[in-house]
Amino acid sequence: MVAIIAMVFALGIPQLGGRSWDALGDEAENIAESLRFARQRAIMTGVPHRVLIDLEEGGYLIEWYVSQDRALSAVGEAGGDGGGSGLMGLAGGAFGEDEEIVLDLHPPPKSERDYHPIPHRELGSFRWLDDALYFVGVEGAAGWVESGDYGIVFYEDGTTDPALVELANAKDEHLTLEVEAVLDRVRVRKGGARS
Repeated sequence: MVAIIAMVFALGIPQLGGRSWDALGDEAENIAESLRFARQRAIMTGVPHRVLIDLEEGGYLIEWYVSQDRALSAVGEAGGDGGGSGLMGLAGGAFGEDEEIVLDLHPPPKSERDYHPIPHRELGSFRWLDDALYFVGVEGAAGWVESGDYGIVFYEDGTTDPALVELANAKDEHLTLEVEAVLDRVRVRKGGARS
């Protein structure tokens, strides 16, 4: 009888403490995937992208640096599925064999461009953290930031400024996302960004 109780405690107790880490780790991996996707999409489209993080409200979304007309036309092409009918939300789609595809390769003047949400139902709108999770801050080129909005920009070639994004939960457990400048890597590690 004592052996059975000991086995229950040995197997059950470690599982109880891991659930808070699971939620924190899952969210950190979701953010890391959004960062990786923004980098890949910047390279594929030849357009800078950023992951905009709302540090106070606990949300994030992916945006691209295009004219308002291009952003709206890409949203229109996305249709009801939110995925875009062309290559990653660009003009295109199902063309017949007799149709000629014309692509305007001239970028709009910089004065007309701004960041707009990407044409994707989930990634192009704010994703909010669970109530038990929060952004502690971001360490970037401008230093440590704890409030307001912070954008991690990926340029046309996929490069970015290095950044550390720190997440925590109500139990004061911390994870840090390390965004590397040149390598195609976003790593998640335990601990704070400034530790």
